[in-house]
Amino acid sequence: MRIPLLILLLVVTGFTQAESLRVSTETLKGQLGSHEIVIVDARPAAEYLAGHITGAVNFPEGLSYQEKSESGRIVQPDTMQRLLQERGIDKHSTVAVYDGGTLLDASRIFWAFEVYGLTNVKVLSPGYDDWVGKGYPTSSEIPKITPSNYVPTINHRHISSKLAAQLASVDSNQQIIDARPPEAYQGVTSTAKRYGHIPNAVNLPLALNIDKKDGVATLRDIADLQSTYAKFPKDKKIVTYCEIGRMSSVSYLVLRELGYNVSNYDGSWREWGNDFALPIAK
Repeated sequence: MRIPLLILLLVVTGFTQAESLRVSTETLKGQLGSHEIVIVDARPAAEYLAGHITGAVNFPEGLSYQEKSESGRIVQPDTMQRLLQERGIDKHSTVAVYDGGTLLDASRIFWAFEVYGLTNVKVLSPGYDDWVGKGYPTSSEIPKITPSNYVPTINHRHISSKLAAQLASVDSNQQIIDARPPEAYQGVTSTAKRYGHIPNAVNLPLALNIDKKDGVATLRDIADLQSTYAKFPKDKKIVTYCEIGRMSSVSYLVLRELGYNVSNYDGSWREWGNDFALPIAK
């Protein structure tokens, strides 16, 4: 059996199974030029064209939404099929996703790719700004891409609909995590017409997943994340949400690393908070 080169490097360099969803800049640098991996830049097209990791293809985070101004709902299968085919990505591709350094865009694309059946996706932590700061290779050239034969498959374990979130809010075997800032959870601020949170959701803000040093964001160490989420038993299904399923994608990523059965509610508060037929709590 042929082992993808990136996975082999993760083992050799001491990455544990729990850490396998993140890739360091040093490890990724060693993969440049390899046909075993597709590097995906999740930043806006203008930023990508100004300079990107050598060989990276551009998949702006904004492309993962049906209509970002309304809710975080993920793009339809036919759209995702075209987007992945154009970038030479298939279900079995080994993919490393990065953004400018917030980890938000990269995590959103990580989640979207997993929803659409990709099974070997990693997130670069830290992101592009750290890469540039270390003097690693960049380019403004767009690489030649051989289109893939990707056919859409939806992994329903990784995505929750409005109905699924409703059921989770009254199911003792499930737990909803609100990744928004405390003031949004408490109903002080809101991007929707209503204020508050989904009933029975607990608030674990995005910031709890990230360490920042000298302006560079990295995912927190696994041991620290295990402590943060220790109160949730592994036999519970976790549903994450935020404003539009972007901040909560980071929560989804770390919970996946920790071995939880987790999905992300893509419509999130912008959908729930604007539906007056749904209950809210404050």
